[in-house]
Amino acid sequence: MKRLLCMAVCVLVSTVAQATTGLADPACTARGAAPETRLANMRQPVATAIDTLDNAHIRLSSPSLASGTLAYLSVTPDFAPQLDKVCLLGYFELRRGSDTLALPITFESVEVVKDVNPHDASQVQPTTRIHFRVPNTGEFGSGSDNQPFWKLWEQEQSLRLKIAAYAYTDGSRGAVYFGRDMPVIISHQGTSIFAALLFAVFFYLIAGIAVAPVARTHATAASGLHNLGPRLLPWNITGQNGQASLSQLQMLVFTLIVATLLFYQWLRTGLLEELSNDLLYLIGISTAGTAASQVAVAIRKNLDDEVYRYVQQLGWFTAPVAESRSGGAPSGLLMTDRRFDIYKFQMLVFTCVIAAYVVASGASKLGSLHISATLLTLMGMSQGAYVGGRAATDLLSPLQDQLRGMQALQRRYIANTDPKIAADLRQQFRRAAGQAGAMFESMFGRMLPSAMLEIPPDAHSASGAENEPPTASKLAD
Repeated sequence: MKRLLCMAVCVLVSTVAQATTGLADPACTARGAAPETRLANMRQPVATAIDTLDNAHIRLSSPSLASGTLAYLSVTPDFAPQLDKVCLLGYFELRRGSDTLALPITFESVEVVKDVNPHDASQVQPTTRIHFRVPNTGEFGSGSDNQPFWKLWEQEQSLRLKIAAYAYTDGSRGAVYFGRDMPVIISHQGTSIFAALLFAVFFYLIAGIAVAPVARTHATAASGLHNLGPRLLPWNITGQNGQASLSQLQMLVFTLIVATLLFYQWLRTGLLEELSNDLLYLIGISTAGTAASQVAVAIRKNLDDEVYRYVQQLGWFTAPVAESRSGGAPSGLLMTDRRFDIYKFQMLVFTCVIAAYVVASGASKLGSLHISATLLTLMGMSQGAYVGGRAATDLLSPLQDQLRGMQALQRRYIANTDPKIAADLRQQFRRAAGQAGAMFESMFGRMLPSAMLEIPPDAHSASGAENEPPTASKLAD
C-alpha cells in the first residue's frame, strides 16, 4: 500500500512539473532558440517594460561600444536582491534605409559592484552591471562583419539598444524592474585600426619632414621626392649631423606606439584611457635616458680655458651651423667611434622586446597594461649603462690635443723668419686644422670654411712685421 501511495505522489509531482514547464515564459526560456524566434518572443515584453515608469538610472560603460568586445550597463540602484531570479531581455535595432534590422543581445553575466555615488564622491552605492557582447554591424542580416576597413566615414554606426529586466520566479515573469530604449554607437574594429595606422604614419611623416634635408647628389637634385626618402629613415630622424641616436630613436618609437594606441582606444570607446603605472615608468625611463644622454654630451664639450680662448681667436664658434650633409647609417645605432658598442646593443634588444609587448598587449587595455618589474629594471640598467658609456667616451681630449698642436705651430710660424720653413709650417697647420675641424664640426655642429683652416691673419701680419726689412725711420730710432 505504501509503495502504491509513493508511486502516485511521484506521478502527481511529475505531472505538475510538466505543466509548469509548459507554461514557462517563452521570452525568458528561449535562449538557445533561433534569433528570429527569440526576437519574436521578446519584442512585446521589452516594449511593455519600456512603457513602464521606473526609477532606474542606466549608463553605458563608454560613449562608443567597441564591436566584437564585451561591454556593460550600470544600473542604479541595485534592482534585484537575487540575480538568479531576473529575466533579462534585449536586442539591438539598426536602420538601413527603409529596412529595420534587429539582433538579440547575448548576455554574458550580471554582477553587483560597489560604485562611487555620482552625487557624492565620498559615498559608494551598490550598482548592478550587466555584461553583454557588442555585435559587429555586419552581423545584422548577414552574420559576418563585412564592412570595408577603409571607409573611415562609416567608422561608427548608430543603433538603438532596447533592454528590459523582469522578476522571474518559477518559470514566469513578474514585475518590471526597468526598461529602456537607448541610442548607442558601435565602432568598427578594422576601420579603427586603419585610422590609427594613418595617425602613426602622419606624425612619423611630420617628424621626417621636420628633419634638415639630406644633401642631394646629382642624381637626386632633380626631384625633391627622391630627397624625402632618406629623411624618413629612423636613424636620420633621430640623429644629428648624420649621427644616429639610439636614445632618441627609442623615445620616438615609444611615443608613437603609446600615442597610436591611445588614439585607437579613443576611436573604439570614445574615451581617452589612463595609462598604467608600468607604462608611465617605461616612458619615464626612456625620457630620463634621453635627457641624461644629452647632458653627458654637453659635459664632454667643455674645453679648457686656454684652448677655448684659442678657438675663439680662430673664430670657429662664429662659423655657420652645419647642416646634415649625408644620411646617417643604421650601423650608427650600434657603433661608437667605429667600434661595436655593447651598451647600445643591449638597449636596442630590450627596446624591441618591450615595444612588441606593448603593441600586442596594449591594444585592448592601456590602463591595466602590466610590465614585469624585472623587465623594467633591466631596461633601467640598460639605459644607465648606455648613458655611462656615452659619458665615458672621451672625444674631447683628441680635439684639445690637436688644437694645442695647432697653437704650437702658430707660435713657431710667428717666430720664424725663413720663408721656406714658414710655407712648410702653413701646410702643417692646414693639415692639423683640417683634422681638428672635422672633430669640432662633429661635436659642436659648426661648418668651418676653408679660410678658417688657415693661420689667422694677425699671425701673418706679425710674421710679416718681423720679416720686414728696417726702414729709415726705424734706423733713425
